[in-house]
Amino acid sequence: MAQAMDTKKKFSVGPSPHIRTNRTSAWIMGQVLIALVPPLFAATYFFGLRVLLMVAVGIGTAVLSEYAYQKFRYQTIKIKDLSACVTGMLIGLSLPVTAPLWTVVIGSLFAIIIVKQLNGGIGKNYFNPAVAARVMLKVFFSPWITNWVLPAAWGAEVISGATPLEFIGDGAQTVSAQVPGLWDLFLGINLGGNVGETSKLAILIGMLYLIFRRVIHPKIPILYILTTVLMMGLWSGFNFTFMMTHALTGTLFFAATYMATDYSSGSLTPAGKTVFAIGCGVLTALFRIVFDYPGGVGFAILIMNACAPFIDGALMPRIYGHKTRPKTKYDRQGELNR
Repeated sequence: MAQAMDTKKKFSVGPSPHIRTNRTSAWIMGQVLIALVPPLFAATYFFGLRVLLMVAVGIGTAVLSEYAYQKFRYQTIKIKDLSACVTGMLIGLSLPVTAPLWTVVIGSLFAIIIVKQLNGGIGKNYFNPAVAARVMLKVFFSPWITNWVLPAAWGAEVISGATPLEFIGDGAQTVSAQVPGLWDLFLGINLGGNVGETSKLAILIGMLYLIFRRVIHPKIPILYILTTVLMMGLWSGFNFTFMMTHALTGTLFFAATYMATDYSSGSLTPAGKTVFAIGCGVLTALFRIVFDYPGGVGFAILIMNACAPFIDGALMPRIYGHKTRPKTKYDRQGELNR
């Protein structure tokens, strides 16, 4: 009898969940911060130390605003999850080096307070805070954050220039001679714009790191980029240079790696991830072709963020043993957001 009681105690369990993991919110956000180091290093190399100041202001504003909001609302302080750090860093890297620091502050405040905290905090809002802040700044503060500058003498000074997207827009189907070559676009040599998206090589290193650490699903950035390239191929009669120029200019690589892969604002089901990524690519191409809008990435992601709950609701996997999928909405509560 005593032996039976001891055996019963060994097999007694507490309440669920019974499967635990070390992949906490802080761990995941820490991996994203590590993956952002290559673009940060490249941006500092090309544009100088002011990049570090922009990123520091973005992170500081995001963390302090989240702390102040949660303190004021008598909520649990969650700045240790590092999600605010990721948001602030993304905003700091999403602006040109000439952007006033107050635009970084406004963008970080908008992302944390309006987009994230007012909707319930980490994992409970449907729009990516960094993308929403980027679009807001572009709409309302365009004269201050759209000054396209080129790194002169490898980051010593900056000079004004035109974005390559302007040369391949307005219904163009070929690449102007004024656009840098594909290799220069890939490396970020003599290429201006938002500091974090300059070197595609640095972004690719960050992407591979996140995929290797199983933080992001590879299908999202890959399908997003490939869909945009394919759409541009259909438009240009599969002009290889034109297709690849669209892939390597603007914020496509940066957003596909660090923004479209956001857990809570993107699709969560396996099939939903595919639809979400392809939808982002199609919309990005349509914004560039139909509306002649340089970039279009931010609006494309926000539109797909709004569609993500409906995509997941329609494509929720069938539960094993059931003939049909559940009819209830896909539960997105408790997921991560950055």
